[in-house]
Amino acid sequence: MTNLILEPAHKGLAGVVVAETKISDVQASGSLVFRGEAIEDLVDRDFVDVAALVVDGYENDEVRHLLARHANLTEVQSNRILALDRSMHPMRVLQGMVPLLAAELDELDPRLRGLLIGARLPAIVATHLVGTPVQLAEDLDYASRFLAAIGTDLSSANVRAFNVAQILQLEHSFNAGTFAARVVASTLADIECAISAGIGALSGPLHGGADQAAIEIVDQLGDAASVRTYVKDALLNGSKVPGMGHREYRVKDPRAGHLEKWAQELADGTVHQETFEKLRMLEEVFAEAMRDRGKDVHANVEFYKGVVYRALGLPNDYFTACFAMARAFGYVAHFLENAVDNRIYRPAAAYVGA
Repeated sequence: MTNLILEPAHKGLAGVVVAETKISDVQASGSLVFRGEAIEDLVDRDFVDVAALVVDGYENDEVRHLLARHANLTEVQSNRILALDRSMHPMRVLQGMVPLLAAELDELDPRLRGLLIGARLPAIVATHLVGTPVQLAEDLDYASRFLAAIGTDLSSANVRAFNVAQILQLEHSFNAGTFAARVVASTLADIECAISAGIGALSGPLHGGADQAAIEIVDQLGDAASVRTYVKDALLNGSKVPGMGHREYRVKDPRAGHLEKWAQELADGTVHQETFEKLRMLEEVFAEAMRDRGKDVHANVEFYKGVVYRALGLPNDYFTACFAMARAFGYVAHFLENAVDNRIYRPAAAYVGA
């Protein structure tokens, strides 16, 4: 019998091309493109327009109408959320609720079904956060609708900052959550199962959860000396600093600068200014230490995002849930693309014995 000869294992599938995509392109040189349009050109647009671009298949106004018309939960859906323990992490609530949303959508095609699921995610997050049934206003734009539901002041800066954050998180090629969603999609499971799988992957601190982890670290650091001590200990222990560095970029994450700008604008002159300044110090100290080791490491999209969300009135454990609200539209796009020439994912493993 001939033994199968396998190439050396690629841990984490690093460098392995598993499919072609037209949705987004991430380049190590610091470029991020959604369907041929650079993130620098997209970040000043309305979130719904960018979501329509990524998902494809509907005009912007059609998507805007769908997201507004279907933003609210049914009474049964609201009650399911309110019956949960308020201490349950919002990412678990989202992952569990998404498949339940689809019961009334069974007869719809996957594109519309995915959009209508995405439309309701802000209501899930807001209901769990507020602890009472919420009614999202259909006459407001996407960002304002959610912020109003959680009691945030609808200043132009607040609305703009949230809109930018959601655009920057909407899509990022074959990241762990998107790949998880595509693996589930490849089995011909329904779209809600793929979205739920992506959300589960996104909850991990090495993926979407870095925003919460980064701000909770600086909350414990009192001054410049403690920041330097933390960095020194992290390097000695081989620990990661959440939100610093990115597996795909060899320069600063092109999304990070936009969030740093908004974090500073929302924090200046408020109780959040000290947190922002400690984050900036942490970035500088860690980057300097890495340069001494011959490495160029910068903040990624997660690093300053926590200050933006905290300034908008969100508790720490809701940061990643807001990430998922945006990224769900990326999952929808990948589900649809994967279906065009589907083959179930089944990588090989090198058995090395018991």
